[in-house]
Amino acid sequence: MTNRPDTSSDAGTGTGTATTTDAATAASDTEASTAEPSSSGESGRAGLKSRAKWYALSYPLFWLVAVFFIPLCMLVVFSFWENIPGGRYRIGFTLENYARFLDIGFTSTWPFVEPGLYLGQLWLTVELALVTAGLSLLLGYPMAYYLARMNRPWLRSVLLITIISSLWVTYVIRAYAWQVILASGGILSSAGVALGLLDEPQSFYPGYWGLVAGMVYVFLPFMILTLYSSLRNLDGELLEASKNLGAGPAKTFRRVTLPLSKNGVMSGTALVFILALGSYVLPRLLGSSAQRTLPVLIEQQVMSESNYPFGAAMSIGLIVVVLVFLWVLIRVTNVTTASLGGTEEIATDGGSQPARSSAPGPLTRFRSGLGTAAATVGLTAAGSRLAAALDSVVTRIDANTRESIIWVTFRAYVAAVMVYVVLPLAIIIAVSFTPEEFLTFPPGGFSLQWYAEFFGTADWRNALLNSLTIAGAAALLSTTIGGGLAFALDRFDYRWGTIYGTLGVLPILLPPVIIGVAFLVFFLELEIGGFALAGSRLGIIIAHGIFYAPFPFILISQGLDEIDRTYEEAAMNLGASSFRTIRTITYPLIRANVVSGALFAFILSLNEYIIAWLLSLFLVQTIPIQIFNQLRYSYPPTIAAASVVFIFLTVVVMTAIDRLSGGIWE
Repeated sequence: MTNRPDTSSDAGTGTGTATTTDAATAASDTEASTAEPSSSGESGRAGLKSRAKWYALSYPLFWLVAVFFIPLCMLVVFSFWENIPGGRYRIGFTLENYARFLDIGFTSTWPFVEPGLYLGQLWLTVELALVTAGLSLLLGYPMAYYLARMNRPWLRSVLLITIISSLWVTYVIRAYAWQVILASGGILSSAGVALGLLDEPQSFYPGYWGLVAGMVYVFLPFMILTLYSSLRNLDGELLEASKNLGAGPAKTFRRVTLPLSKNGVMSGTALVFILALGSYVLPRLLGSSAQRTLPVLIEQQVMSESNYPFGAAMSIGLIVVVLVFLWVLIRVTNVTTASLGGTEEIATDGGSQPARSSAPGPLTRFRSGLGTAAATVGLTAAGSRLAAALDSVVTRIDANTRESIIWVTFRAYVAAVMVYVVLPLAIIIAVSFTPEEFLTFPPGGFSLQWYAEFFGTADWRNALLNSLTIAGAAALLSTTIGGGLAFALDRFDYRWGTIYGTLGVLPILLPPVIIGVAFLVFFLELEIGGFALAGSRLGIIIAHGIFYAPFPFILISQGLDEIDRTYEEAAMNLGASSFRTIRTITYPLIRANVVSGALFAFILSLNEYIIAWLLSLFLVQTIPIQIFNQLRYSYPPTIAAASVVFIFLTVVVMTAIDRLSGGIWE
């Protein structure tokens, strides 16, 4: 987040008749005739008093510190308490929970140590996250590159809305879609039998690679969007200059495109890794007992075993993994926690970067050592020869023919990726119309009976009402928290501004299962007037509101950063008060960002499962909870009908965001 002092030299030069009219109207505000002049470095761009900087910051900090950071601190304290069988615990200090978590056995063979159950599952969790991030990068980069370079905006918007709409559909629904695909009577098994690859129908889940396929499907859109944002901002003239200087497509990609997008690659990989690390629903529904990742074990300890201290200790272990990963990422690359959230532009090679010490750090020396070792064994020379050979083969082809082949290949690849993205959801839609009593694909006919049952059953109606109520209230809370913090950091200079900005994106960087456990521990110890937040809709609203506040924060920060300050200064010069300037000038200019941020928080809260499940204590039912419970015990087609309703709501909201923002995906 970049804070800028209030100087007239920063004013933009844009025009806007309607906004100027608002400024003239604002001048009629008689209460503003004595507006205080701004003092250098203290007051914000709208001329607020110097003490207002702390008023503006106090509201978001209350939620992000008192109601978010304190529960995380309590989680640390709780992990040292002693568990008493029967769902009770004793205040004290013991290392038993961490000793159990870090249990290591010794063997007589290399590597002479054998991790215990929980440490082994932690490594499995990290392994799955790394594999998911790597495969998502390989699949997502060509797709993002094609979207960034295509010349038809309407088609790009359609593809992006499709990708993003699938992204916001709840993990429960997408995991269920992959169950249908991977089942013994599903598409994959049927295709294998038809092609002669399988002798008989076979189920591909639960299992490791079925879980990997589902996780890549779920997190691939995050990678595509992050890479798209990076590739979209590349200067096309640099690519043309490379070609004009005789570089072939392979060399241009290796020497120009890839280096300029490397920070997008690192950001996307980091984001997918962190999200996959905290995944609960997919390992629970697609993985076998051998693929019980740490989030699944944490949920079992908390909800099934009622062993809150041990669940807290495992949560701290997962937090440590995230923090170590982020530390390594920040030290090795130019990526920061703020840039992961999109609130800080990442410097590229040749761009301006913060001044650093001239002495190389240990990780710089380590990377240099790897390069030297690679050159010593001939890897660098072999790579150069391979790249030169590829350039030679490619450049022998006529330029027009080469371009045609490249774009035909890209189109075929994009079509395959879109089928991969859309097919699971299309299967759910088809299954929802089956007249049969069980989920079957392809459906044996057409019937609307399951939609009638969905809207006609009290349990489903109450779950839908709870979901809409919680999502609406959480969106309002998220927007006020994120918007308040974005406004404060944009308008004022704070000594710890970078820390406040990082705090604004921190909630979304933590696995949701940890957020759920932290708030559950906090709410169990806190009662307001005899009212328990745990097991109530209010508790879920608070948790969702804080967890999804980074999205309004990021979008509103971008909107404030792009405002032409001439309009605000014109209103103030004409005598408008600070608040009237904000109401009549600032807010209309960022209305699309505010609404988009609120809608993002709404759709995410609507589809969230694990936080709501942990805080519900079996007393509150939402649609994702209801679907997940049905998937654990039976497979009625009502699940498909409920899923289609949510898919429809997601597409409507995402389309509304695109329309209100004038093409936010551009």
